[in-house]
Amino acid sequence: MASRLESYLSEARKTIEEGLRKLLREMENLALHPQTSYALTSGGKRLRPLLVLLSGEAVGGEREKLLPIALAVELVHTATLIHDDIIDGDFERRGKPSLYAKWKDKAILTGDLLFAKALNLFSDCGFEIIKVLAEASLELCDGEFLDITLGLDKSSEVDLMVKVKRKSASLFRASAHCGALIGGGKPDEVKALKSFGENFGIAYQLADDLREIEEGDLKALKAGRLTLPYLHLYRHGSPALRRLLRESFGSGSLSEKEVEILVKGLREYGSLEYCRRLVKDYLDRALESLQTLRNRPYRELLRAFALRYAWMGEP
Repeated sequence: MASRLESYLSEARKTIEEGLRKLLREMENLALHPQTSYALTSGGKRLRPLLVLLSGEAVGGEREKLLPIALAVELVHTATLIHDDIIDGDFERRGKPSLYAKWKDKAILTGDLLFAKALNLFSDCGFEIIKVLAEASLELCDGEFLDITLGLDKSSEVDLMVKVKRKSASLFRASAHCGALIGGGKPDEVKALKSFGENFGIAYQLADDLREIEEGDLKALKAGRLTLPYLHLYRHGSPALRRLLRESFGSGSLSEKEVEILVKGLREYGSLEYCRRLVKDYLDRALESLQTLRNRPYRELLRAFALRYAWMGEP
């Protein structure tokens, strides 16, 4: 199945990249074309558009009809990354200078343009598709606000999971949902894929937060972005660790010794293991929802996709 998934992803990514290049050619007359081109050709896994294609084809849809929505969700995702970098003042994205680093606050206009182009792409797909993507965009904005405002002292795990669901899972849910709708899925298939997208999205984000820590990069903590392992340690760790977390949260920098102390504490107090259990829980929910899909080959592809990107140990 691994080789079959690789083959599928490689072919589908080529389709998506060509679609993005075509969109850029269509926008060559825009003054913001250099910035838009830079944003859309800076790499990325393209997971959300891939999920549109996988979900749509799983219920019998044609890739040609699914592609505009796949491109639209990638534009929305890219726009949110641009806005994230502006809010955080981040000068690097995927190993390259961020759009913000190159164009400063003018980068926000590129994000706005991508949202507008996405609207243009899905406006011909019917009211239901527009509603799904509009609702996801509303959740994304709200989730981003929660991401920059939740703190250690007054936030609960419920608050944190609401943030993850809105900021990270909403577009995955919309991707699978729209793919199933455009692909002509039956009501039970649409419901199943919508559930798959949301639970996969939550598992993916929690796993991503864990990976960052296990790689020794406490970027979220330094930026003042609350993730589940830090909240768990703050609730269950020693007074000294709680103090260090408070001092580090949003500090912008940490010494090697402080990183070592915090990572050790996250392991010893079970914070990483607790988060890992939640990853498995949401991943299990995502995989369980696939059982109602009639197309077994695509059911297995979706399963392999989820295991690859939302399970610990995967690159």
